[in-house]
Amino acid sequence: MNLNNNILNRLSSLYGDSFYLLNSSLFENNYDNFLKEFRNIYPNTFIAYSYKTNYIPKLCSIIKNKNGYAEVVSNMEYDLAIKIGMDPKRIIVNGPYKIKEDLEKMLLQGSLVNLDSYAEIDIVKEIALLNKYTRINIGIRCNFEITGMTHSRFGFDVETRMFYEIIQKLRQIENINIQGLHCHFPTRGLESFKSRVEKITSLSNIFFSSPPEYISIGGGFYGKMDISLENQFSDKIPKYREYAKVIATKFSELYKNVNKDFKPKLFLEPGTVIVANTMKFVVTIKDIKNIRGRYLAITSGSKFNLGLFSSSINLPINVYSRKKSNKDNHFDSIDITGYTCIESDILYKGYNGCLNEGDYIVFDNVGSYSFLFKPPFILPNVAIIDYNYNTDAQEVVKRKENFTDIFRTFFD
Repeated sequence: MNLNNNILNRLSSLYGDSFYLLNSSLFENNYDNFLKEFRNIYPNTFIAYSYKTNYIPKLCSIIKNKNGYAEVVSNMEYDLAIKIGMDPKRIIVNGPYKIKEDLEKMLLQGSLVNLDSYAEIDIVKEIALLNKYTRINIGIRCNFEITGMTHSRFGFDVETRMFYEIIQKLRQIENINIQGLHCHFPTRGLESFKSRVEKITSLSNIFFSSPPEYISIGGGFYGKMDISLENQFSDKIPKYREYAKVIATKFSELYKNVNKDFKPKLFLEPGTVIVANTMKFVVTIKDIKNIRGRYLAITSGSKFNLGLFSSSINLPINVYSRKKSNKDNHFDSIDITGYTCIESDILYKGYNGCLNEGDYIVFDNVGSYSFLFKPPFILPNVAIIDYNYNTDAQEVVKRKENFTDIFRTFFD
């Protein structure tokens, strides 16, 4: 079943002029298919889903039910993983900011913490010495130069003598277990992954006398997208299989002579690649006006609902119009704008086509870094509806926010 005006009218009458549509079945399929491509080459591959990309509890629960891992970067995300029933031993903790109280909780529950700074090393040593009979599992986030990126601000510079000296001191503490190495970079092209896989596996060979328990190559994968979106990126957008061929093949070759029980786990930490195309954002055109020759369509949404890339690219859209196209409602170029009082609140630049007051515009590929980036600015956030396109069934996975949600902490 495809979206149409009747469906959108019904949904709008229930949830307002703007709302998100989630397709959780597509999310599950993306997870299965992405993991399958890697396991076809290197069976000991696991996905740790990036909560920061989209932490809808229903999606996080799907990962848990498939025996996946959670990848979190804050105590808030960690507590969410625990709340939905994730085994602490299947939670990977990353990120540059970890306070002692949080680290102690995470480590003593058996979660895998990838250390990001020398300050964290001092805290972990203190926790380990105070809990001598508890195994403390840690990993090390590695910082090195890769193709397409000179500097990252995260992790440890692996080229320094201090790095190796500190690691040796950690190994002298009996209950600290350095399980493996981790890296993550924001560059998404295949050359980036070729570079990071080569460097982190080489580092692993230096760092460990036998294969580590795991190596994580992080996330930063392109997801599936419409051709109109794909053409706006300078990179060639890789398929799942192309990513797997570059990454998993290296692991398969490197550890081909290692007993299967001792092959390191290959951790992937994806967000965008499995969630970006699973959400849409629906807005309503409230007015169309012409200001000194510039046509503007004012909508019930905002660019802040669309995510990180909305200012630099035009996301794919579908218009559900109430009228047939004619010379009065067809525009060669019209900017689709938001409800905020920010001049740059433009959701789509230079649309060519038919638009009318009351039409619906549906933005695609908004599952990545979108609703969770929406600030409590001018209006609260909108509802998220898990909509089944085959059966027309719907489930509210996040209700529309209200005044009390925004201002409770001011008046408590």
